[in-house]
Amino acid sequence: MANNNESRTTQPIKMDEEDREIIARLNKILAEAFESIAQLTRLPVQEVLHIVEEVDVAKLKEATQDAIKKISHATDLDRSHIIEIFQSDPSASIDDIVIRLHARSRSNRSRW
Repeated sequence: MANNNESRTTQPIKMDEEDREIIARLNKILAEAFESIAQLTRLPVQEVLHIVEEVDVAKLKEATQDAIKKISHATDLDRSHIIEIFQSDPSASIDDIVIRLHARSRSNRSRW
């Protein structure tokens, strides 16, 4: 039986010049795509790559939207206010975020 690592290695293939150019362009596109995600998430590019490999991005997006919707219903805050609170302090704990969400919710309700 073959070693699992051996089955994962990519064997060199013979390519003509056109294929090499296409591969080089694709490599650049992928590097730029993952770099933009890395900058947005503040994660290393290699970690972004692992996340993309391991996580169904569509399901992650749906779960994130559902979470924001639940928070919105609980606080009467709209999505933009919730996102603003999340992004205001990336190192904040859940407790800090809850306190800020509650304060913003009370502030908005008192205006009515």
